[in-house]
Amino acid sequence: MTRACLAATGRSAKQLADARVALQAQRLLAHTDLPVAAIGRALGFTEATNFGKFFARETGRTPGEFRRAQR
Repeated sequence: MTRACLAATGRSAKQLADARVALQAQRLLAHTDLPVAAIGRALGFTEATNFGKFFARETGRTPGEFRRAQR
């Protein structure tokens, strides 16, 4: 699967999956009032800190910073 993804997009399967999760997190942060921890749980993260680190790595902002910028 990674070879096909790399050939089609230049990105690995994991990179594509992570980008999709980050996009969904951005949508939930921008369009709902759900707590950050609840969004993390909904996206499969067992710990809010892991979600926060993932989100910051993918977007360059913390979930709170992103949400404040969207409002």
